Amino acid sequence: MLRSSSTSVQRECGAARRTTLALPRVLLYRAQSQAAQPPPRAATTVRAVKFDAELQALLEGAMARSSCTVGDRVGIIGLKFAEEGRKEDCPVVESAIRLGCYLRDYQAARLRGSTILELGTGIGVAGLTAAAFGANVLLTDLPELVPVAAKNVAKNSDLVRGAGGLAQVAPLDWAAPAGEVVAGPWEYIIGSDLVYDDRSPDVLAPLLQRLLAANPRAAVYLAHLHRSGNVDDLMTAAFERHGLALRAAPRDEGDHPEQDISIITVHAA
Repeated sequence: MLRSSSTSVQRECGAARRTTLALPRVLLYRAQSQAAQPPPRAATTVRAVKFDAELQALLEGAMARSSCTVGDRVGIIGLKFAEEGRKEDCPVVESAIRLGCYLRDYQAARLRGSTILELGTGIGVAGLTAAAFGANVLLTDLPELVPVAAKNVAKNSDLVRGAGGLAQVAPLDWAAPAGEVVAGPWEYIIGSDLVYDDRSPDVLAPLLQRLLAANPRAAVYLAHLHRSGNVDDLMTAAFERHGLALRAAPRDEGDHPEQDISIITVHAA
């Protein structure tokens, strides 16, 4: 939830995740990704994949509405967050859970010992998930939100330490980031629901441009909630103006995520 003090509009919580989210126009990078996908090989295969995806969505929806904890959903027993009971149906937390699951499924083997900068950590879900896989993570957000993440870092300190990871928290103003934070070095830069209105892309894009200039080999993974086609278009345009390309994060064949939240990668164009 990191952003410049000049763009301090809060991201809303409370909208139902799957059943009430309208699906707007998708971003350009998603359309390009879908266009690049090969056609189905056989009708039976298509039906099987569709069934699996629908079943997975039903199961995840049931878990999200049940008493499952965040730790249960990202697959880390013992990972706890003091606020998760009061953040039910919050799009920020849901985005962070989806990012944590993606990192678990596709990057777990590379996370151990890696250095990660998390932007807009909120309550710390994605950053602490990575730390629980042995990564060294700096969780950042606005100064007034740092105590929330710090409390959850302390709550999970034994778990993270036992996994060989490290989690620290620091404030960060996107418009005026500290030089040592920009310099890193970072192997990953992650964030969840960072673009939430028509102003946030113009603050996030230059920050990512600076971070990638200082850390050209860093992998950037963002969980982006599709709030509206207009916000998606503004995000694409702002990133292009700063020399950044957006792409859908790679997935295994047959892994079809829900369309309300996309995991994307960011690269220097």
